[in-house]
Amino acid sequence: MKTLKTVCTAVLMSFFLPLYSSAQSTIQGEIKDTKGKALSFVSVFLQNTTEGTLTDAAGKFLLKTNQKGHQVLVISYTGYEKLLTPIILQDTLYNLTLKMSQISVMEEVTITAGTISANDRAVAVLKPLDIVTTAGGQGDIIGAIQTLPGVQRNGGDQTGLMVRGGDVNESLIIIDGTIAQNAFGSNVPGVSQRSRFNPFQFKGTAFSSGGYSVRYGQALSAILDLQTNDLPDKSTINIGANFAGVYFSGSKLMKDNAIEFTGSYNNLTPYFSIANTNVDFYDVPQGGGFSTRFVSKTENNGLFKINFSHSYNKTGIEIPDPATAGAHIRFGIENENTFMNTSYTYWANARLKYFAAVGYSNNTDNIAWGTIPAYRNDNRLQGRGEIWYQFGKKFNLLGGIEVQRYNYIQKYDTLTGQFSELQPAAYVEGEYKPASWFALKPGVRAEYSQLLGKGNVVPRLSFAFRTGKHGQISLASGMFYQTAATQYLLMGYKPGFQQSVHYMANYQWMKKNRTFRVEGYYKSYDQLVRENNVAYNPNQYRFNYGQVDNSGSGYAQGVDFFWRDKQSIKNFDYWISYSYVDTKRIYQNYASKVTPDYVSPHNLSIVAKYFIERMQTMFSATYSYASGRPYYNPNSPVFLADKAPDFHNISLTASYLATIKDVFCVFYLSLDNITDNHNILGYRYSGDGASKYPVLPPIYRSIFVGVNISLTEFNKDELL
Repeated sequence: MKTLKTVCTAVLMSFFLPLYSSAQSTIQGEIKDTKGKALSFVSVFLQNTTEGTLTDAAGKFLLKTNQKGHQVLVISYTGYEKLLTPIILQDTLYNLTLKMSQISVMEEVTITAGTISANDRAVAVLKPLDIVTTAGGQGDIIGAIQTLPGVQRNGGDQTGLMVRGGDVNESLIIIDGTIAQNAFGSNVPGVSQRSRFNPFQFKGTAFSSGGYSVRYGQALSAILDLQTNDLPDKSTINIGANFAGVYFSGSKLMKDNAIEFTGSYNNLTPYFSIANTNVDFYDVPQGGGFSTRFVSKTENNGLFKINFSHSYNKTGIEIPDPATAGAHIRFGIENENTFMNTSYTYWANARLKYFAAVGYSNNTDNIAWGTIPAYRNDNRLQGRGEIWYQFGKKFNLLGGIEVQRYNYIQKYDTLTGQFSELQPAAYVEGEYKPASWFALKPGVRAEYSQLLGKGNVVPRLSFAFRTGKHGQISLASGMFYQTAATQYLLMGYKPGFQQSVHYMANYQWMKKNRTFRVEGYYKSYDQLVRENNVAYNPNQYRFNYGQVDNSGSGYAQGVDFFWRDKQSIKNFDYWISYSYVDTKRIYQNYASKVTPDYVSPHNLSIVAKYFIERMQTMFSATYSYASGRPYYNPNSPVFLADKAPDFHNISLTASYLATIKDVFCVFYLSLDNITDNHNILGYRYSGDGASKYPVLPPIYRSIFVGVNISLTEFNKDELL
């Protein structure tokens, strides 16, 4: 559970034990401009890998690599034309002398409207170590993403990613080009669930709060696009223990191939023995899982990946009985989840790239609502194929197709609902840069729903232009469609596509590890699914939907601010994120157009990190604020007009690095809500409206301790 685990659980995954080394190639050389002047701090890296270096003050560089065969050496420097140099690596020494041509006094423009990316050097914001060393993020990708602008703060009772007025059904998480259908632990009433993935699985994190690429569809609000790691640098092994359980991980590097594996067992009994929760667990959360991964570097710069994971978890809580005032019932759940995806990237040459991916997931929940059994199962199979080609230096084109097949079945006592869906799609997107200060990216996507017997074609457009050497303005707009939420399709309803249209503009300034962003947006909603001729019922597990159609509508508008500074103070990093959203909608069984009950109009996050070298200790602190969310009061004459109190949270983490007889150890401590603020997230009422119950986070204040043991030396520069 997200609120009961800490950031330090995932920090451990970064410290490993070397077991194996292989022969290396050494590439050295010098880089100059056309006048013979040495260029320092030039980026030199192997295309389609994470291996790279920088030139020194004399323009010289040295790069050692385990890569083999045909490679492309990329030379990149602000204001100069990028060089792509083919090279064949065969465990030897290479000497290169290269010259770069200047193109402009300004940096090349990068389209950033709606997108914050960690795999694009131009707009890097959060990396894996950023995620796991952020206090209050609990080592969870989504926990860290919630400190970014545009994202709704989760108080602990909701599961999912809520962006710019959108609910949890309007966002998708993508891994290597395929959808992670069950990206979070299965829903437990009133208790938020963590995402299923370790941040150190990924080399790239691209979060789009709107206006995203035509590569993806079926998300009205946002996309989190994750790219898994390439070949590891070395063979590794790692073990750790904490109040939540034990785990083990490792990898074996075999020249151009690698196998990685993890295993874990979690049981919160030790933690609950010292913690006071606001949730009555009659069955303490416990479970375990394993994963394995194979990566292979093929000839001509090809990269093949396959990921497999399987997990089992169970828990049981007592919750208020929605049918009887003051009574409680037991809710127990056992979840089994399997996820697999495979991808292949092939560079035919420096201008032509092929990409293919296949993903499969299967999720099963066995649930007990008091004495009533329930069962849920869903599975998804998805395939994607793409071709990317660069025409000269100014224009590139991406084209692709994808097909998804997914099935859902749900049983509750004697009631059964099920459906199957087939969704093919095709898309094409170009990027044109007629000058280094201007870029244009138009695209179009076509998709079809076999279940609905309908299709759509949607255009999307974004462009950007430089305002100076370090600043730029980006704009984006597009149409987005999504089928109805699964609860309607399971009951046999077939409403049409829901629609949103995004308009956004931002200004971004970046210089010397400082980043400033401000973005304004407007989002209109049409054809939202609405339940007619039924009274409002806040129970999300209700079955009475009345007459369902697409008569719902709404809007969301607001502004986001982001500032990050890693430059001013040595070993100190901080960022400030603020979001304001004004949104109203009428959908589901809402009685009128109002601000939804999951939206906080104001969200603020202040994150600070400091590494003290002489103490070998990393400290992190986060302050989170969210204004009160609306809640339903049946005694109020105005629908959803009551507001919960504002949310405040201060979290601290500390990690101490030590070497004990050649064994490298990390001891960590996490404190969440150190002021013990008793946040109230809203209120529930009995059926007759006479009794009122507060909605509370699963725990007010938590303390979490753990240790990790490794023989790999730690580089503190990775933290900052």
